Amino acid sequence: MAAPPIPMLPGYTVTAPIVPTPDSTFKKGQTLNYTKGYANEGGLMQVEGDGTARFETLRNTTTATQSKTALNSTMPKWVELDRKVLRFYGYFKESVVESRLENHRVRKVVIYYYLADDTMHVAEPKQDNSGLPQGVFIKRHQLNKEDETPYTCTDLFIGAKLVLYGRTIFIVDCDDFTRSHMQDMGIELAAPEPYPSDPIDLYKETYKKKQTGIPPNPRVDDLTRFLEAKLGKPPNVLEEDRLRQFLENNRKVLRFYCLWDDRQSLYGDRRPYVLHYFLEDDTGELLETNEANSGRDPFPVFLKRGPLLKEHHMFMSVTNRTHKDQCYSPDDFRIGARVQIQNRNFFIFDCDDFTRQWYRSIYHVDEEELRPLDIAEDITPFAQPALPPHNGYGLLEDTKQNCTSLLPKPPKKDFHKLMNKDNIILRFSARMVETERFKLSVADRDRKFIVSYFMADDTISVYEPPVRNCGIIGGKFLERSRIFKPKVEEAYMYFDLFVGGVVDIHHRGFELLEADEYTYTYMENNRHVFVMADAEALLRSLRKQIAGREDEVRKCFINIDTDGSGHLSGDELEAALTHADFKFTRHQVIALRRRMDRDKNGTIDIEEFLAALKSGE
Repeated sequence: MAAPPIPMLPGYTVTAPIVPTPDSTFKKGQTLNYTKGYANEGGLMQVEGDGTARFETLRNTTTATQSKTALNSTMPKWVELDRKVLRFYGYFKESVVESRLENHRVRKVVIYYYLADDTMHVAEPKQDNSGLPQGVFIKRHQLNKEDETPYTCTDLFIGAKLVLYGRTIFIVDCDDFTRSHMQDMGIELAAPEPYPSDPIDLYKETYKKKQTGIPPNPRVDDLTRFLEAKLGKPPNVLEEDRLRQFLENNRKVLRFYCLWDDRQSLYGDRRPYVLHYFLEDDTGELLETNEANSGRDPFPVFLKRGPLLKEHHMFMSVTNRTHKDQCYSPDDFRIGARVQIQNRNFFIFDCDDFTRQWYRSIYHVDEEELRPLDIAEDITPFAQPALPPHNGYGLLEDTKQNCTSLLPKPPKKDFHKLMNKDNIILRFSARMVETERFKLSVADRDRKFIVSYFMADDTISVYEPPVRNCGIIGGKFLERSRIFKPKVEEAYMYFDLFVGGVVDIHHRGFELLEADEYTYTYMENNRHVFVMADAEALLRSLRKQIAGREDEVRKCFINIDTDGSGHLSGDELEAALTHADFKFTRHQVIALRRRMDRDKNGTIDIEEFLAALKSGE
């Protein structure tokens, strides 16, 4: 009877057995090789169909820890590098809080690197009575970097920084085997570096006994002096002999002139000081030099008398005393030197005569080193603020007072001019000319004006004489006021007005045609101010222009003299100079004609004028 079929349920199904053939093999591959009797991890052996074995390498077992000799060896790594350990010396800094003796501590460690399995462990040598749990700092295992890759021996060298579990270890040295092994690997290590000073070690060395067993000298050791005084030893034995120093140096004070430049900081300044050093007790004081108009209160004492410490120590002594080596002495003060007092840098640039004599006799300092230094600086001129343009309201002086003062005051008047030049008025006849913004009409071309300049206050008024049946009402054309030049905030002055010149008054041009006799006389009497009224200046200019053209100029003058009288009027003289291509102004010609018109008939002699140009009379 046939067996019932197997149900298709989990656990009831079976697979057909593999029927072996003569060529099929089911051997498991070998993963270990034996070299000189030692099993090492080699390749995976695969048996081929013909019975031959083929090895497949699982991974490269050569690491950076093996030297050139180990690479050529056939022994496994853990046998070749067994008991070979690299040793590095380093330290890390640990912060200390709530202690007046130190703010950090330097802890020395030894780093061991095992070449056999690339593991490391860190140990801290034990110190007696340290109060710290020392010994194995980090147990042996493989340490990783911050990027999760393991440390290798190539990462360890003198000057390297290792970050291990949040602590930064600085490597400063290694032993001889480590240096030799790294050299075999082709890595040259640097020279050993010193350990940083530990504040607690400095504190301990100050108060511990010497290795010979003899206690420190009580004159330099505070703790020993305290214990000796407590046992009854007299103070003159414990303290330094200050009485002799006081008797020899009483009333002897070294005076230095210093400078503190603090302009690089906010609200800093460059201030002079006087440094007094008292030889009788090795103390000093700083006095601030009071300068006139400096804006500072006269507080002369900047630092009261006391020991001048070179720097602020991070710990205090038992008796709060300072030693001589911690303070400035006369050896530290020289002209040109800088001293750091209370975190302020003072530059010494001079000293008094007693200080110079004292340094010559005691320290035999050369005269060149005692010469004062020049600290004067060029005064940088302050940039004057630009005034805004005049808005037309009020006077320009009023606008300047509003810009330069918070509480403006009335502008000061020149009372000297008001008293001495009150009745001096320069009058000119003028006519209108066209300007860029003002075009003349037919009626404006024939209008005549009188321009008056008042020397007392530099004001100008314009008056138009009435003309019958002209259709224009004459009278006052412009009220007396100060007139400013176009496009600039500069008023017209007395030297800007001369015959032939054009004055722009509120965009209307006025050409000055003539002046009255008083104006001509006043300007000629003050020709050092009114250059256009200086006839001598015109003659000097004409002599330079006539050089080499004497015949041509004579011909021009003769041609202008149409009546053959040998005399020229003012208009003819101006025409002759123009025809001869001379450079001049109309006012200069009038001044020249007035000077050379000896008989006051309004004409000048041609030969006399040419002789004056030629001879320079």
